[in-house]
Amino acid sequence: MGEAADLDRNLWPESQPIGSHVSVTEVLPRFFALLKNYILIESWNLSVYPEAVEQVAAAGIEIAWHAYRHEAWSKLDTKAEQDNFTRSFDAMSEFTGEAKGTIGPYRGFRPPGGIIHGDRTLKLCRNHGLSYISPSAEQGAVVKLDVGADSIAVLPFKWRTVDAYYYMDAFAGLRKVKGELPEEAQGPDVLVRKYIEEIDKVIETGGYLSTLFHPFLTNTPERVQAMEQVLRHLVQRRDEGKLWLARCCDIADWVLEHPGVVGDDPQWDNTSWR
Repeated sequence: MGEAADLDRNLWPESQPIGSHVSVTEVLPRFFALLKNYILIESWNLSVYPEAVEQVAAAGIEIAWHAYRHEAWSKLDTKAEQDNFTRSFDAMSEFTGEAKGTIGPYRGFRPPGGIIHGDRTLKLCRNHGLSYISPSAEQGAVVKLDVGADSIAVLPFKWRTVDAYYYMDAFAGLRKVKGELPEEAQGPDVLVRKYIEEIDKVIETGGYLSTLFHPFLTNTPERVQAMEQVLRHLVQRRDEGKLWLARCCDIADWVLEHPGVVGDDPQWDNTSWR
C-alpha cells in the first residue's frame, strides 16, 4: 500500500497520524473496478485498515502476504524472518474462520525486494501452510523440499513488469544494473510498452507472468490510464484464447497438480542494487 513501508523505513512524519493514507482511502477503491483477482497486503494493514481488507476479500480478490510491514526480506536474519512469519500469521488469524466471512488464510507470499533465503524461507512458507511463493525469478516452477517429500509452487515476478521499476527514483540503481532502461525514472508510456512486450513474449514462448501495480504509485490520471491499457490488453489476449488470467492461488493449485508443465528451476533473480 505504501504506508507500511514508509513506517518501516522511518519515512513517515511523526506528526502525521497513521490510518488515512491516500493509497488506501482513494486509490484502492479505484483498483476494485479494475482488478478482480489478486491483491497483496502487508499484515500491518489488517489492524489499521480492517474495513478495506474486508472489502477486498468480499470482492472475490485473493489476499496474499507481503511481509508484516514491508521489511527488506533479504536483510532478515534467521530469527527476524521467523518472527515476521509469526507476527504476520498471528495477525491474519484474527480474520480467518467461519465467523469471519469471506477472508481466508494466506495462500501465498511475495517477499519485499524479491530475494529470499533459499530453502530456509521455502520451508517456513510450507510450515505456515502456504502453497506458493512469488519471489524475483524468471520462470514458474515447482521446487521440491525435504528430499522430495514436499514441494512449493514458485510463481515469480519479473522487475520488467513491476511499476516501481519504471516510476521510482529509488530504483535508479536497479535500472542501471539491469541495463534495460535509463537510470532516470520512466513515464507511463514506457511502462505500457514494456508490459505489453512481456505479455506478448510469454504468450509466444509459454510460461507464467505476473503484472504488478502499487496503489501508492497509481496516483495520477496518467498512471491509472496506463494500468487500464495493460489490463485491456490482457483481457483482449484472454478473449482471443491466448492466455489464462487467474488468481495466484488457483494457478498454484493447478501447477502443483500438473508439475510437468513447469520445471524445477525458477532461475532466481538475486539482483541487489542497494
